[in-house]
Amino acid sequence: MTVVNSFGGDVVAGFGAVQRLDSLITLPAMALGTAVNSMAAQNIGVNQWERVHKVALYGVLYNLAIMLLIATVIFLFAEFAVKLFIQQEDAVRFGAEHLKIIAFFYPFIGMNFILNGIVRGSGAMYQVLVLNIISFWVLRYPLTYFCSSIVGENGIALGMGIGFVISSACSLCYYRFGKWKEIKLFTARKAS
Repeated sequence: MTVVNSFGGDVVAGFGAVQRLDSLITLPAMALGTAVNSMAAQNIGVNQWERVHKVALYGVLYNLAIMLLIATVIFLFAEFAVKLFIQQEDAVRFGAEHLKIIAFFYPFIGMNFILNGIVRGSGAMYQVLVLNIISFWVLRYPLTYFCSSIVGENGIALGMGIGFVISSACSLCYYRFGKWKEIKLFTARKAS
């Protein structure tokens, strides 16, 4: 919000409208993340790792299909969507431009939900917390600040979008190479 506030009231109003839309737009990705979390946990519990990887693959594919469809609709109807929340011309203009820039980055945030959901299903809660801290604090603010200093108010969406891409790449790397598969939640007790 520090970066957004620096561009004045119209940008703040437009950004506020976009944030309301964001909470609706990302619902399908969050729901898929929750679903794959449960499916992965069940299959991890019975050592069915092949199924865990299929859940991840299909989760990512469904996410891409759904979020690309949503991104296309948002891109085409950005101005109408923003006008559902505000009417000021300059605020609507900023909000619509912001949505058009960030629309096709939404599949990446969805991929983040899916892969973090799979990893969370193994009990790797701290690792997912670290990935989320990287996403929100280490990447988002510096990237939005940097991009907005170069391209102005449109840099807010660009910085956030680049943050989504890098964050999903980090989640993918941890999914592929991390030690989340080795986490033991329960240890067997010896009978006395």
